[in-house]
Amino acid sequence: MTYESLADGGFASGSMLGSGGFIVFDEDQCIVRNTWNFARFYAHESCGQCSPCREGTGWMEKVLHRLEHGQGNMRDIDLLAEINKKIEGNTICPLGDAAAWPVAAAIRHFRDEFEWHVNEREESQKRNYGLIREPQSIA
Repeated sequence: MTYESLADGGFASGSMLGSGGFIVFDEDQCIVRNTWNFARFYAHESCGQCSPCREGTGWMEKVLHRLEHGQGNMRDIDLLAEINKKIEGNTICPLGDAAAWPVAAAIRHFRDEFEWHVNEREESQKRNYGLIREPQSIA
């Protein structure tokens, strides 16, 4: 994987390298929790100069917080997609796009995990989606 190979395939393959960094998660990581963490970062970093970023990043953080903490509903997943449409391409600087893209990609590629957080509220607070057994402690 190189910057050039992703730039060439880029949006056609559904991925991009952005500023040159990427994060790899194994199957035991919670996509909703990590997406919420990204949203928290971008909401904190927003300078507040333009409304889509100022309002949108904070709104995404709150909705993802609800989903991660067992208080979300199915409409929240679609609401996140709508918020993304209002942010992407409508901000003064690239921070808005950078905030919108990870959320949109997470929903596009892992929607079933977001839905699991809604349908299995109690279970989502005890374990990660797809984690069949409790993690083994390393002795």
